[in-house]
Amino acid sequence: MDIECAKTLEVIDNSSSTRHIGIIVFEGVVLADVVGAADVFGIGDKLISTVFPGTTRYAVSVLSIAGGMIMSSASVQIMTSSLASFGKHHFDTLLIASGTGNFDAYRDPDLIAWLQQMRSSVRRIAAICTGVFVIGAAGFLNNRRATTHWALLDKLAREFPLIKIDREAQISEDDGIFTSCDVGMATDLALRLLESDLGPAVARRVAQSLVVCQRRRDTPPANQTAAAGDPVKTSKIHRASLWFVEHLADSISVVDAANFVSMSERNFVRQFKRETGQTPHDFLLNLRLEAVRQQLTETDLPVDKIARRCGLFSGEHVAKLFRKHMWTSPTEYRKGIRPT
Repeated sequence: MDIECAKTLEVIDNSSSTRHIGIIVFEGVVLADVVGAADVFGIGDKLISTVFPGTTRYAVSVLSIAGGMIMSSASVQIMTSSLASFGKHHFDTLLIASGTGNFDAYRDPDLIAWLQQMRSSVRRIAAICTGVFVIGAAGFLNNRRATTHWALLDKLAREFPLIKIDREAQISEDDGIFTSCDVGMATDLALRLLESDLGPAVARRVAQSLVVCQRRRDTPPANQTAAAGDPVKTSKIHRASLWFVEHLADSISVVDAANFVSMSERNFVRQFKRETGQTPHDFLLNLRLEAVRQQLTETDLPVDKIARRCGLFSGEHVAKLFRKHMWTSPTEYRKGIRPT
């Protein structure tokens, strides 16, 4: 399955009010992070350009080191532009998505050199979970606070001893650099960035448009409490959440996920809800709806085909879910996000 980023820009007028968001991805990127961030700024751009004329607008580009197709953790290919094609462009924001490829990427000298070259002209930088290792290698976090997944905090401290590890925060911010504690938090982090730009009222409107679950607040995440007393179960829930992302298009059930991490269904559901704030069913459904929204936004595929690609069986099933969760139909959503 291939997805091309329809918002990749070739030319941007620096005199315009457009704020350019660069999402940097590597092989194995978590698809939900790319979709989540792109949706926030994409819907935000549409909202503020129609409701608040003259207000700052957003544009999104998805980047990789060499450009071309990048395979995500969900076996969905994402079309990217190369870093070199934006060597002299001034991004407003750079966001490093999460994924296993970050552990190789942060040792790439060309990537680190490009980031260091761009640093003086970029207003802010954000990293989701493992993305912190990339900006850490670039030296952006020296003597600054940062966080990542609890299981990687010690590794982060060993690799980059100058970083002030924030073990409690879900999202840590220090002098325009944002980091998050887990995968799948791109929507939360992007909403926080948008709120910083345009205020809470606009951020709430965007969140409502995206049917985002209640946003995480600046309280210690549940998995931090569980980590000290029950690290094995916390690790299993993290593995299960990644397994859901990787098998998004398959016909899978909560029982399948519980079996994958060797837990009983009842215990798995209880532990998953405690650590993520969502039931496994709702978590999987939200992932699939995000994937459907991206397909509707960036492709011309019929709804039936999108439904099958996203594990939702039929176009009729997707239509029912959209009416229930988004108060609109897939066709109306596509027309709204891609005006002719």
